[in-house]
Amino acid sequence: MKKKLLFCLFLFVATLSIQAQNVTYRGSKHYNIKVNQFKQEGSLPDNAIVMLGDSHSEYGKDWNRFFPNARRIINRGIIGDDSRGISNRLNQILPYKPSKIFFECGTNDLSHGWTVERTFQGVINVIESIRKTCPQTKLYVQSLLPLNEKVGVWKLLKGKDDMIIQLNEKLKNYCSANKLVFIDLYTPLLGANANEMHPDYCRDGLHLTNKGYEVWANIIRSYINE
Repeated sequence: MKKKLLFCLFLFVATLSIQAQNVTYRGSKHYNIKVNQFKQEGSLPDNAIVMLGDSHSEYGKDWNRFFPNARRIINRGIIGDDSRGISNRLNQILPYKPSKIFFECGTNDLSHGWTVERTFQGVINVIESIRKTCPQTKLYVQSLLPLNEKVGVWKLLKGKDDMIIQLNEKLKNYCSANKLVFIDLYTPLLGANANEMHPDYCRDGLHLTNKGYEVWANIIRSYINE
């Protein structure tokens, strides 16, 4: 009887895990592939650290290489994702109560033609969902990154440097008012020219080189280790 009860309990927990990871939102082909991959990977390890965001997070690949002594870091970035997509896949993360979430989002929202205010509200919706569902999780809100149109031009982001700056300022003020940690990735990644990512850190006008990721890792190192 005891074995039967334990088996039933195992099935119940497994069923809850599967249900928790069910994402009904359908995004890009890559989004759907990654969501299915995350579902196949199953539950997160206890006290996991999660890198949550878009291509900037995903292209970081195995973040554990920067922090060999930290708890296991799980990459939950998806190329091309925006605040809507992230909001709809939080059920693959929040039920497992990660110890920390490093969140970055907004660049793709702006590339969709959204205003700074609409993008801001989309990002805030994700933040509030995390805070409400996982109040014990330490949430770190990371800024958007600068661009470098001399290295490469992303058509849908061309000329939107000022919008990125405005959005970063709004996120910084929101975090200050709500006692959240805001991490400025933008400024340390700049080069000699104002509002332009250092060419050594930028491989295509938007995404980071290995050197760029080393800068990012050094910025968040103290938060990873605290």
